[in-house]
Amino acid sequence: MISPEECEEREWVIPNGIGGYASSTICGINARTYHGYLVVPLNPPHKRYLLLSKFEDFFLLDDKEYPMSTNRYNFDVYYPQGYKYITRTTLGENFVTWVYDFDGNEVRKTLVVNRGSDSVTIEYSSNSGKFRICPLVTFRSHHLALKSRPGFFSYTVSGNKITIFLNERPILNFEISGVYKVERTEYWYYNFFYKLDYERGSNYLEDLYNPFCITAENSEVTIDAYMTSLKKCGLVHLKRDIAKLLASSSKNFVVKGKEWAIIAGYHWFDEWGRDTFVSLEGALLLNGEYNIAKEIILRYLSYEERGLLPNNFLHNGEPQYKGVDVSLWAINAIYKYYQYTKDEELAKKVFPKVLDIVDWYWKGNGVVVNRDGLVFHYGAPRTWMDAQFDGTVVTPREGAAVEVNALWYNALMITAKLADELGYRGDEFKEKAMKVKSSFLERFVGNYGLYDFIDHDMKPDEKVRPNQIFAISLPFPVIDDPNTAKDVLKIVEEELLRPYGLSTLSRNDPSYIPYYRGDRASRDLAYHNGPIWPWLIGAYVDAKLKFEENVIELKGLLNKLKPLLEVAEKNNGYIQELFEDIPPYKPGGCLAQAWSVAEVYRAVNKIIQFT
Repeated sequence: MISPEECEEREWVIPNGIGGYASSTICGINARTYHGYLVVPLNPPHKRYLLLSKFEDFFLLDDKEYPMSTNRYNFDVYYPQGYKYITRTTLGENFVTWVYDFDGNEVRKTLVVNRGSDSVTIEYSSNSGKFRICPLVTFRSHHLALKSRPGFFSYTVSGNKITIFLNERPILNFEISGVYKVERTEYWYYNFFYKLDYERGSNYLEDLYNPFCITAENSEVTIDAYMTSLKKCGLVHLKRDIAKLLASSSKNFVVKGKEWAIIAGYHWFDEWGRDTFVSLEGALLLNGEYNIAKEIILRYLSYEERGLLPNNFLHNGEPQYKGVDVSLWAINAIYKYYQYTKDEELAKKVFPKVLDIVDWYWKGNGVVVNRDGLVFHYGAPRTWMDAQFDGTVVTPREGAAVEVNALWYNALMITAKLADELGYRGDEFKEKAMKVKSSFLERFVGNYGLYDFIDHDMKPDEKVRPNQIFAISLPFPVIDDPNTAKDVLKIVEEELLRPYGLSTLSRNDPSYIPYYRGDRASRDLAYHNGPIWPWLIGAYVDAKLKFEENVIELKGLLNKLKPLLEVAEKNNGYIQELFEDIPPYKPGGCLAQAWSVAEVYRAVNKIIQFT
């Protein structure tokens, strides 16, 4: 038996493939606003709502009632205490099973997430006894716990189907197999306490509604819970080979709503352009999902505005244009797609859009301006280091960012390459790329690696950050001189390389913060000023394979990924968004981040192929 406090730190999440998910902790205590059995996208894959939080369930044997669930109320009350009876928890790819021991009677409860459907199936079984099951429901954004009631709940019973209504609108259905009785309860449960949200300084208290309870009359009962339609799935067990596990988990960020998309992270992230294109190779191309990759590329290009592609989408699907690097990551992804498929038809179709992007970045569009070939941008935050709170931008980096210009050079060289492949002349783009390279070497190369950015007054920022790794890691590295590249690698390895990726700031910097915890302001101040980001390990591996000459170093490269692989093995194949930069390297941010998984999976494959 583990303590409830430890249980609250051990989460699981199972996506359903269309934007929704089920999630909780290993002993069933909901510890986040995002935890619940059924979270569904109302505008797939956007606008995710929690409908079914959990079941308050009991095992009945003779005259005794044993609790199966556990909740935390008002900070420090755990009730009931079903966690005491759990003997083991098994996580599968699309299911979680709890096994209980009630005075020698083994009881099993399994929750199955039905992929491709906003539905879950919960199965109960034992050798004797029966079950009392009480659903706890709500109807709210998965971001916001509610202390105020969302409206008036009611329900109807028709055969084995029970439908929950909110203000006379159907929101949730239950189909129950087995023999059972329904008891009208209409209770409100007050003050559920969500520990992990409390620690984040977020909303952490909630009231949930229980419309009815059912009592099964035998030792087996199955409940299907769904919003509008039910499509049941069998159990899918986890793959134990780490490469296969990463392959499987990377695909779980790929969802089909109205169109294909890549969710940036579970629980709270939606679809983000930058994350999509960084993750595209690991999540789709390595898994052979070329048609999905093509659809995503074409959809984003259809939103192109003055060379910019969407940074993210609102819950109604409206595109937002913020990131200055998104279009350049898109061109990189297009090149990767072409390398995998040699799909000339798509290359010809997207080439005019690639030309548009390059043209706008060369002549400027109000957001970006071109000075001696380098791309400067106005407004902040526009790079991946985009934390802000209460009007404060933590890492503005306004001007010419090192990774943006590395991507810019890479994009020009890709354009030249595609032009040559498609029978056009690529000389113009090669000449522009050489101009970029010349200015880059003049402006960014310092005495201690590369400057992080050049401001609009041409003053360089000397903070040691991992962004410089992209200058030597992309398919067409803007720094290809081995000596300069090795200098960059040396700085990154000495100052930033950690067991779980690259730290976002040197420990010698006065702005360095190793911890990621506390309220929104505290976390955002730290976000890119010290914590380790796993996704950066992919670029590090690329750079290492390009410029490291020591064979022993190269053969040991996989060992540097071992801590991340161990995290994936313990976490259903998922890897968190970030880790604190101090032992024991506590994970933070999202429980499962798309580019963390995709880039580690890509790095593993690349090392294996190389060695």
